[in-house]
Amino acid sequence: MTDAPTDAADDEAGADEKVDGRAARWAGHREARRLELVDAAVAAIAEHGPEVTTEQIAERAGVSRPGLYRHFDGRDDLQSAIAARSVERLVAELEPVWRPSGRPFDMLARALRAHLGWLEANANVYRYLKRTSFGTGGESATTNVRATVAGHVAGMLVDGSLGAEIAPPVAHPLAFGLVGMVDSASAHWLDEPHGATRDALATQLTESCWAVIRVTVGPAVGA
Repeated sequence: MTDAPTDAADDEAGADEKVDGRAARWAGHREARRLELVDAAVAAIAEHGPEVTTEQIAERAGVSRPGLYRHFDGRDDLQSAIAARSVERLVAELEPVWRPSGRPFDMLARALRAHLGWLEANANVYRYLKRTSFGTGGESATTNVRATVAGHVAGMLVDGSLGAEIAPPVAHPLAFGLVGMVDSASAHWLDEPHGATRDALATQLTESCWAVIRVTVGPAVGA
C-alpha cells in the first residue's frame, strides 16, 4: 500500500516528460519553419528589390499572406527577422577574415574584397537592410552590421593581428571610423559607381584604411 503514491508520482513525472518532449519538438518545428520563411523572404527581396511586398514574399514562400503571418507577430517582427538573418549571413561570409593569417595589409585587402563581393551579390538585400529597423532600439540593420564588424576589427587592432598592438581607447574609435568610411564609400559606389570597378574600389579602400592605421599607430605597424 505504501508504494502506491510513489508509483503514481513516477507515472505523473513520466507523463510530464512526454509532454515536455512533444512541446520541445513542436517548438523546434515552428522555429525551423519560421527560418524557411525568412530565407524565402530574403530571396524575394533579392528578386524584387527593397520595395518587396508581403504578397511577393508569401508567394515565394508558397503560403498565403495570413499563412505567412501565423509565424510572425506582424510586419515589424517579419522585418526584424529578415534583418537578423541577413546580418547573420554577412557576418558568416566574413568569418574567414576574423582568423588572422598572412601580412596585415593582405588581411585588410581580403576583408574589403569579401565585403564588396557580398555587397555586389546582395545589393537589393543591402538596400532593404538600410531602411529596416533591427531589434527594439530603432537602429537600421546596416548600423547593426557596422557595429558587429567594427567590434571584430577593434579586437584585431588590440591583439596585434593587424601589425601592432593598439590600446583599446585608440583601437575602438579607429575601428568604428574605418568601418564607417568603408560602409559609406561602398554604399555610394553601389548606387553610383562612377565607372569604378569592384577591384579598383577594393584597392582604393585598402590603401586608404592602411594609411589611416599607419598615421594613427606610427611606424610600429608593418605591412
